Amino acid sequence: MKPVTKYTKSGTVNIAYQVIGEGPIDIVYIPGWVSNIDMMWSEPRLAAFLIRLTFFSRLILFDKRGTGLSDRFDKYSTLEERMDDIRAVMDAANSEKAVLFSHSEGGSVSILFAHTYPHRTVSLIGFGIFAKRRYSADYPWAPTDAERELSYKVIEETWTNGNMNSLKILVPSLAHDDKFMEWFASYLRSSASPGAALELQKQNTFIDVTHILKHIKVPTLLLFKTGDKEIKIEEGRYLATHIPNSKLIELSGNDHLFWTDDAFLVLAEIEEFITGIRPLKKHETYLKITNTNSKIALENTMLTNFMYNLKIEEFAKLSGRSLSKFKRDFYAIFKTTPSKWLKIKRLKYAKMLIEKGDLNINQICYECGFKNCSHFIQSFKELYKLTPQQLKRKNKNSILEL
Repeated sequence: MKPVTKYTKSGTVNIAYQVIGEGPIDIVYIPGWVSNIDMMWSEPRLAAFLIRLTFFSRLILFDKRGTGLSDRFDKYSTLEERMDDIRAVMDAANSEKAVLFSHSEGGSVSILFAHTYPHRTVSLIGFGIFAKRRYSADYPWAPTDAERELSYKVIEETWTNGNMNSLKILVPSLAHDDKFMEWFASYLRSSASPGAALELQKQNTFIDVTHILKHIKVPTLLLFKTGDKEIKIEEGRYLATHIPNSKLIELSGNDHLFWTDDAFLVLAEIEEFITGIRPLKKHETYLKITNTNSKIALENTMLTNFMYNLKIEEFAKLSGRSLSKFKRDFYAIFKTTPSKWLKIKRLKYAKMLIEKGDLNINQICYECGFKNCSHFIQSFKELYKLTPQQLKRKNKNSILEL
């Protein structure tokens, strides 16, 4: 189930965050360049990965300042300020100590956090992270100044003309999947405006945490794809050499995204590192694109994912069926069409949120998988003879009368 998005203050900046799961240990996911914690849940592979982490943890997600659902601005933000965002989110989530799981640029700020707040850091896990982003003789894998200038130009052109073909280098395993690439492009655009994306890229050029690596005292797991063209495997080996008590796992593959390709290998390394127990792939129970056509698989797929804003074709894919077979099997089980079932299921879920929670109507609309608030309100009134707001007031008055 997609978690509720909340806000906390980091200084004067509003930082969006989510908490999901009830595991014995906290994991704070620190995203890379840009992120949008609501949009994460609309990509089935990423949603499956995040949900699987909650089998053994309480997962905390957030958008750093200037990105996603957090306050947007063009002001330069330092690593120290981004580090304060992590601390503010942990405080808001009542997390005294957590595992920091970072991706790409997020690794640099997580390293700084572990150095500054070792008493609040259980361990570090980094996938495709780096120590600096500017070429030097002792770190020759980082881009040169000319290459960084070229990346600025690519970002400007990409956001301006909508051609996101340059993104395919980040995820070769899905470069042929037009639907995924369309989502990925939308995800990035929803995470940062053209100006913000460019500013963040320029800021990242000057990241350098090489001088504090030797001072990191917490256990560190480094996960790298050997064929990643964005962050080189040599950068992982450099980090492993310079961070005490660190372990480098070199995974085959070319993707810079941790939840694509064979994501189970990444999950298995993370779970074993945190719990000491390595999961067996044949016993996987996290959400995934399944090859089974059983009635239970289809029911579980729908009951677990109905609140996500997915297309019917995507539900079919999640249940391991062609669209035509999915519709036939769905009718045999639910005695109605997927569209009608989803609408009623989401409206019932919305009613429950109104009666038991304190979310506003826009939040409830999104939490239930509706794209358009007006359509949501109209559909709700047709079913319950009250608008969501009227039910909310009625429920509040009933409580006051008790």
